[in-house]
Amino acid sequence: MQPIYITQSSSGSSPWKTANWNCTPQQISFAVLSTGGSSWTIDVAFEDPQNVFPSANSSLPTAFTVLTGSSNQFVSLGTSAVPIAAYRITLNAPSSAGAKVTLAAMQAGIG
Repeated sequence: MQPIYITQSSSGSSPWKTANWNCTPQQISFAVLSTGGSSWTIDVAFEDPQNVFPSANSSLPTAFTVLTGSSNQFVSLGTSAVPIAAYRITLNAPSSAGAKVTLAAMQAGIG
């Protein structure tokens, strides 16, 4: 396993990162490293963001929030959770100029 890092330093959402949906069971852990006070969310999607397997509803994935915060936090989507197709981080409100949040993601079974 090696972590994948996504950093946001301005308001908005990062591009979607595709999860490996071929791992059985799918296990992903997310940690948000915040410079402090910035409002952020971790979103997941069930549709393929690369449109290899297009959604019948939209060309864009529907975001579902799994965690919201404003400080360092982590969450694990274990074997009891449903598999996801993709994830991203959204920086809702930076605490100050230059504030940033970094999402660290680790998925079991990924080299």
